[in-house]
Parts: sequence; structure tokens; C-alpha cells
Amino acid sequence: MMALTIALHASAQDTETASPASTREGVYTEEQAEHGKKIMRDVCAECHMDAEFMGTFIKSWAGASVGDLFEEVSTLMPEDRPGSLRPREYAAVLAYIFQLNGLPTGEVLMPSSIEELRKIIIEGSQG
Repeated sequence: MMALTIALHASAQDTETASPASTREGVYTEEQAEHGKKIMRDVCAECHMDAEFMGTFIKSWAGASVGDLFEEVSTLMPEDRPGSLRPREYAAVLAYIFQLNGLPTGEVLMPSSIEELRKIIIEGSQG
């Protein structure tokens, strides 16, 4: 019984000290990015072009969490109706922005919970 308790404690410590996920690890799906592309076209394109979110934009967020970016976008956009999209729609828009920047897709939807998104660090593409 003592060995099981020690093993469980060690496992919990490993989870607590695990490094955060990175946008280079495929934190969104292709379908999610496609949904985000549609939202960008329907809602954001009135004021923004895709090119605004490429290169310099993503580099300016390097080292921050996806949660930080999510919080900024969801509280400020769209400019005429801040916070009017559903959390999953904001997450889809971020997925599309990551796709625009050449960040890889994955098998699991990017979460729309700010707490979960704070566990993912923004890193630009490797190439």
C-alpha cells in the first residue's frame, strides 16, 4: 500500500511539473481552423485582412499563452460587439490564425476554456 501511495504522489508531481504545451505541437484541428476561417470571413473581414495576423502578429505573442491571446481577442473583438462570439468561435478564429502562420494541426480540438488555453504557449513556426 505504501508503494502505491508513493507511486501516485510521484505521478502527481510529474503532472504538476510537466512543461506547458506549445502551438508547435498541433493544438487545433483542421476542421476547427476551417470553422475559424468562415468566422473570419463573416465577422472579422470587415475590418481585418488575413495578412494582418501573419508573421509579425504571431511573433509579437511569442512566449505568451494562448489564453492571453484568447482573452484579448474575446474582450475586444469584434470592435462593434466585443465578446459577442461564443468561446468555441473565438478558439476557432485562433486556430485559423495559427494555421495562417504555418503552425501544425493536431487530432484534438483546441479548448475554448481560458484556463486550459493558459497551459499552451505561443511559439512561431519552426521553418
